[in-house]
Amino acid sequence: MQGTYATQIIRKAKLAGVHGLVAQLGQVDPHYQVALEIAAGGRLGCLVVDDDAVAAAGIELLKRERGGRATFLPLNKMRAAKELPSLSAAGAIDFAIELIDFDPLYAPIFAYVFGNTVVFKTLSDARRHLGQYRMVTLEGELLEPTGAMTGGSRHQQQTLHFGTAEAGESAAITALKQRLAEIATLLKPIQQTIEQAQTQLAEHHQALSGDRQAHREAQLHSEQLQKELKVLAARQTHLDHQRQTYAQDLQNAQARLQTLQVDLPQQEAELEQLRESLEELEQSQAHGEWKTLQNQIQGQESVLSGREQALRDVQQQLQDLASQQQRSQEKLEQGEATLQTLHTQTQTQATQTTANQAQQDQIQATLTTLKTDLSKLEERLGSQKQERDRVEQFLQERTAAHQQVQWHLQKTQEKQQDQQNQIQHLQTQIQAQAAELPDPLPELPEDLTLEQLRQEVQSLQKRLQAMEPVNMLAIEEYERTQERLAELTHKLTTLESERTELLLRIENFRTLRYQSFREAFDAIDTNFQSIFADLSDGDGHLHLDNPEDPFQGGLNLVAHPKGKPVQRLASMSGGEKSLTALSFIFALQRYRPSPFYAFDEVDMFLDGANVERLSKMIQKQAKQAQFIVVSLRRPMIEASDRTIGVTQARGTHTQVIGMQLRPTATPVEAS
Repeated sequence: MQGTYATQIIRKAKLAGVHGLVAQLGQVDPHYQVALEIAAGGRLGCLVVDDDAVAAAGIELLKRERGGRATFLPLNKMRAAKELPSLSAAGAIDFAIELIDFDPLYAPIFAYVFGNTVVFKTLSDARRHLGQYRMVTLEGELLEPTGAMTGGSRHQQQTLHFGTAEAGESAAITALKQRLAEIATLLKPIQQTIEQAQTQLAEHHQALSGDRQAHREAQLHSEQLQKELKVLAARQTHLDHQRQTYAQDLQNAQARLQTLQVDLPQQEAELEQLRESLEELEQSQAHGEWKTLQNQIQGQESVLSGREQALRDVQQQLQDLASQQQRSQEKLEQGEATLQTLHTQTQTQATQTTANQAQQDQIQATLTTLKTDLSKLEERLGSQKQERDRVEQFLQERTAAHQQVQWHLQKTQEKQQDQQNQIQHLQTQIQAQAAELPDPLPELPEDLTLEQLRQEVQSLQKRLQAMEPVNMLAIEEYERTQERLAELTHKLTTLESERTELLLRIENFRTLRYQSFREAFDAIDTNFQSIFADLSDGDGHLHLDNPEDPFQGGLNLVAHPKGKPVQRLASMSGGEKSLTALSFIFALQRYRPSPFYAFDEVDMFLDGANVERLSKMIQKQAKQAQFIVVSLRRPMIEASDRTIGVTQARGTHTQVIGMQLRPTATPVEAS
């Protein structure tokens, strides 16, 4: 059972994840042992390991130690056993894989070792089906599907053999294996439930992330609406103040108009009197008085024309005030309508926010329930695994005890045979010596006393003690060794239980780390596809070197710009690399935003159209963070909310010029 020198090196190294040789993982009926060992051949010495990483570590170890070659069978890469066809061949006992007892975990291993090999009773029964199956007989003849036949006498010294069970222990081992099968059957639905719960947990995590994103956008939109509402309220206050001013001016103009309307008839009457006086003067031919009156009339007419002009100005001003009042009224109505719309949108947004919060609370409650169920299932799985490990340990202890008993029994039988041989030899010697003794036997002297006999016995005892020293402390040393053995056994049991618990925790941490990575990777991949499509009118995605174990490989950005074949990042032009890298940065920001971002001439290799797309994307992303962009391109500068220009002034000094184009909560700065 030791295997080759290479397998002994692997087993002595005690690599984690090594299950053992194929011959150690199955038990067969002694009646079929020869046939199954011949059918398995050299594959009995293959080493079964957890995964290909353990196999690679074993190969590296053999290279370092120059220990030869060994074949490894990783459980994670072996193909699952195919369903065997129905067997109706005459003389066939069964498929070889059906005649060996093994743990269901190793089904792919034994499917690889035996394949579709069929066991027949005799060579004559197998010959009738030559070319149809791979066949082996109970005496060890092997018939290949190609027609090749192997047989003859066998070597008795074979290194590896399948294990067999004694009749007295078959019931206990069968019960233990049935218990292991029951535990495995119980673990399958639990593992399926855990997988379903993990899938639901991932879906809820994704939905929760979407709801959080929507809630964040809704909050930003609500804050923007609140700011616009404050601006409109300030504008409304200003319009109210202007309306009051215009109303006061209108009242003053109306009072002036009424005064003019009251004074105008009196002045017209005075003018009529002056005209009559003028006619009388003209008729009286008093030139001096007429000239004086003429001057007075001209003065009055100039005053009248001035007042008429003032009246026209007041009327024009009144019309202007009326027009301004009408426009102010229209603006006020428009502002009130806009304010009402904003109030409605704010209420709708608040309702939606409340609904989102309720939905988020519900999802959080569901998530908490799922986590509780998952923890219970993990606890149950841990207890089941501990029970399985305990049963496996008990089975190993029973197997070791059985092997120890067999060894002791064999040693006892050999010792008994040796003792019988010695007894026969002694009897032969006694008979030979008895034949040599004189007949009759000599008699003891009658004068020999009891005291003399005692002295002779003591003398013989002293001679016996002088023959060799006897270690009288061997019993005490044996007791101390037994106590030390019990102490080490107790420590070994404690370490094994702690090892099982640590392995369970490590497996749990690995699962949580993988789930967190997959959640972040899927979200960032979705964001990258959307953003890259917006920036380049193409399609791209993220690709893992090792999807099954992402922590053992790298991450690649696969991009397909519009009108070009699919390329990796290293094969792209400068502009394509910039767009791809920026798409990845924006995808990361959308998943987990940072407070601000600083870009230094990221649009250097882009043309005008792509710069405009990039500026729009930065404006869109600026709702979540602040962007500081160093750029020389006009579209980027025009799209910024605040521009800072740095130029060289006189001498060695620099001059900074800033201009805010439009107010914003999270500005984009360009320089």
